Parts: sequence; structure tokens; C-alpha cells
Amino acid sequence: MRRLLSVVLLATVLSTSAACAQSDDKSDSAAPTGAATGSPSPTADVKASTKTVCDKAKALVTAETVKPIGEQIGIMIAARQSKNKAAETAAMAKAKELADALAQQLHDLKTEAADPKLQAALGKAADGIALFGSPDYLAKINSIDDMNKLTADIAATGQDFEAACNA
Repeated sequence: MRRLLSVVLLATVLSTSAACAQSDDKSDSAAPTGAATGSPSPTADVKASTKTVCDKAKALVTAETVKPIGEQIGIMIAARQSKNKAAETAAMAKAKELADALAQQLHDLKTEAADPKLQAALGKAADGIALFGSPDYLAKINSIDDMNKLTADIAATGQDFEAACNA
């Protein structure tokens, strides 16, 4: 998950910013919805639950769902560099909206996980994804170089999740 986040966000930001694209509101923000089925029973098979939840989380965090966030960050960078405050503000708001929606879907999966470590990892991953759309985080990104410097943050987002799913 962390590698996917890093690669997709950076590639998208690079391509979007390099093209100096303006937001045309045609980006599809529809991410697959993960319907929570409720809390697992105390006798749930933890290993099976972990595999199921990990598979669902991996299906949520794909190039298709992360790319629109990166596109908006790229648009924001281009707008910031051209001093287009309206486009910058719109891109920041859209990045926050997309990141928050994806983060919420991961948070919702926590109820399906029988393993407390996986629950915590999903929460951390969701919080990390939400961070990418936060105004404080976005304020740090003024160029592609700034985005490159933040790759450690991106990688850390999925580290515990990967460990829980690969255990």
C-alpha cells in the first residue's frame, strides 16, 4: 500500500504539475465502496478475517483511487506557482474531499478486522491518507521537490498495514 501511494501520488503530481493543468472538475472521485458488515464474532478466524480485510483495503487503495488526489495536488502546485489563488483553493478542497473519502472507507473496514493490530494499522493508514488532504500538509507543497521530500510521509502511511497483512 505504501509503495502504491508513493508511486501513484508522485507520478500523478509530476504529470499534472508538469502539464500545468487547470481543474476541469471531470475527475472521477468515485471510489469503490466498502460496506461494513459489522463486528466479527469472538470466534472469528483471525487469519481469514485478516486476509479478507486486507484484500478489501488493497482493493480500496488502488491507482484509480489515489490518482485523483495526486492530480489535485499537481493542479494545486501549478496554480500556486502561477499565483492563481482560486484554482489553488479549489484544488486543495478537492484533494481534501478525495483523501477524506478514501480515509473514511479504510476507517470503516476496521470494524471487520478481528486482529487488533490490523484495526490499528487501518486506522493509521486512514489517518495518513486524510493527512494528504489537510490544509497544513498541502501548505508545505509548493513544488515537485517539496512533494519528493514528503515521500517518507507517504511511505509511512501504509507501513503498519503492510506488516499486519503480511504477517
